[in-house]
Amino acid sequence: MMRRFAAAAMLLALPVAVHAQAIKPPKAIRHFTAEQIAAVEMPVLAFEETPEMTADYDKYFYFHREGTDFDTAFADISECDSLSSGISYYAGGDSYMANYYATQYGLAGVAGGAIGSAVADAIFGSAERRRLRRINMRNCMGFKGYARYGMERELWQQFQFEEGNGRVEGEKRTGYLMKQARVASGAKPQQEVLPK
Repeated sequence: MMRRFAAAAMLLALPVAVHAQAIKPPKAIRHFTAEQIAAVEMPVLAFEETPEMTADYDKYFYFHREGTDFDTAFADISECDSLSSGISYYAGGDSYMANYYATQYGLAGVAGGAIGSAVADAIFGSAERRRLRRINMRNCMGFKGYARYGMERELWQQFQFEEGNGRVEGEKRTGYLMKQARVASGAKPQQEVLPK
């Protein structure tokens, strides 16, 4: 009787143990030395504002939060970038779906899945992906307490990037994110804060 009770208790505890293993601790903040931070070029933020530029502030903007250090800003921007950049699309979500269609429907399913992906790209193409990434970055960084400031397009391109049907990878992406962290943790901008 006692053995059955112990076995039942172990079986009931198994899902809890498995679930506890699935929970991962948050990623540690990457720490930079003063020399590494000083080596990150501070982008030029000063420009002469025109009415045409203000109309594009929904596309061209940057973030800043007073009292934030570089390490924290880099961690926040990197996290929001990961959440906003369509990681499942760029990380091979299509190959998963191709395997799914092949398993379920054979070669006809793979062809149908490929055609469906092409149609989706035509409807929700590069411009739509860029727009959604901007919205997601605004929401994520706003949630973390960062203010948003408008930017002139050519200056914006010096430390920001856009992704449509392609992806900025590796060290190039890290370099952009480090410049954005330098701005986000730098001196308070003199411009007016944009609405979230």
